[in-house]
Amino acid sequence: MSGGLYIKQAIIAALVEHPEQEKYKTRAFSGENLTAMMEAIAEQGNKLTKSDFLSPDDEGKFIIDTPGFWKNFDKVRDIVAKSGEKFALEDFTRYLDKNETRNLLDSAREHGGLGKIFAVETFQGRFDEMERLWYKVPVPARRDLFKNDGLLDPALKRSMLAAEGREMPEDNLAKAGLTAADLRGAFQERGNYEEVTRKLSAAGDYLRKDYLLLPDSSGDTVFYYQGAWDKFDDISRNLKAHGEKFDTADFVRQVGYVSNILTRAAERKSLYRVFSAEHWEGRLGDMLELWSQVKEGWKTATMTAKDFDTAYAEAESKTYASNVSFGATTSKAQLLTPIDAAGATILPIGLKAFWDNFAVNQPGAVNDALSVADLRRTSGFLGASVLMGAVKFGHFDKVVDISRKSGEPITLDDFLSKDRHGNTLLNILAERSQLAQVFSPDLWAGRVDDMKALWTHVRVNDRSQVDIAQAEVAAKQATLKLQAKDRFKLGGKKPGFGM
Repeated sequence: MSGGLYIKQAIIAALVEHPEQEKYKTRAFSGENLTAMMEAIAEQGNKLTKSDFLSPDDEGKFIIDTPGFWKNFDKVRDIVAKSGEKFALEDFTRYLDKNETRNLLDSAREHGGLGKIFAVETFQGRFDEMERLWYKVPVPARRDLFKNDGLLDPALKRSMLAAEGREMPEDNLAKAGLTAADLRGAFQERGNYEEVTRKLSAAGDYLRKDYLLLPDSSGDTVFYYQGAWDKFDDISRNLKAHGEKFDTADFVRQVGYVSNILTRAAERKSLYRVFSAEHWEGRLGDMLELWSQVKEGWKTATMTAKDFDTAYAEAESKTYASNVSFGATTSKAQLLTPIDAAGATILPIGLKAFWDNFAVNQPGAVNDALSVADLRRTSGFLGASVLMGAVKFGHFDKVVDISRKSGEPITLDDFLSKDRHGNTLLNILAERSQLAQVFSPDLWAGRVDDMKALWTHVRVNDRSQVDIAQAEVAAKQATLKLQAKDRFKLGGKKPGFGM
């Protein structure tokens, strides 16, 4: 350790009235450190920084873990401020021992320093950060400090929010004759959601995001309750109508040690509500970012990875469909011209909006019809084929229609193509109970061997959807008809039928 650091430790020890401050003074001014000390004075400004206070000594002990540090915390905070720094949440939660059992917050609790931390001077302009730290303090200590059932002192909260140009949510609720407890009660069993929203409306207000994200004494929000998830779509639409929305940060915000809202959604089997396409229109990057926070174990219930891809593709469609003039006059060239979207190739034909109104949106001219080859193109940020997207949107019948009209078959390779999760188109169709359409005999006329080869890829549990023996016979009959038709075309008109 350098002479400069020894000097700083001696100063800090004296400042915080450390019981062993003489030891630090002796170390700093000992003969063996004297040269280093003189060099440090000559070379450094020796300004005390936050790092100096938060660093251990040679024995791995923290000088600040003493009653004197908290007694003189105001002075320390001012010194740190002069170096252009502030104490942050991470500083108070960093461990002070190798076993990671004690942090600076524990030290404050033990030595009566909590009131110094949770003060305007410490977190000015950073109320949200202070609130998150507050919930890392055990409930009994929180109750002892502000005598408010474990919640922050309302006067402190009000003044800090006002300094940031914000209003305290509880004050606005009070104008409608409501409390935070009333709000939570609206989503509990036998709660009256409609009555709460009625009172807010009567007061010229609505169910604001600030109200919904109010933590209770444990740090949980209304989304702890199943009732809030049952009303989530209505809540989100109401927020949107007032220019508000839930952001990624809202879902992953950690308050104390309780689960965040995204975790609550998984627990309540409501991830599909969180990732509903209508909530993410125009925010595709945010939607992907939030999905990256979903744990693998959560993707097996009401929102699988495949479900997310479908929801994302629908959100992509809602975002970009307005850029396309769909209609009877739409040409094939227009449908295959990429939309202006940074970072991805998005084709109009790849949007759900195209397939949902296929009868109107497909090219009107016979010689301008779509082909199966067009459906093999990739589209969208997830890089799926148009064919894969159409099937996931539930429009395989439209794909078959394109195949029949264009005379271009859906090939064995098409059915065995995979999405980004390794699911084949064939298996996706099987899960949608559409194998009867896949093995429709006319689609395999002239390709019975391919039909039989594809059948070997059908999972055993899915084979009950099709009588393959009957389908094979019908496909062979369709092949004979096709061959007869081809022979007739090659032979021209038969004698005796006129010129």
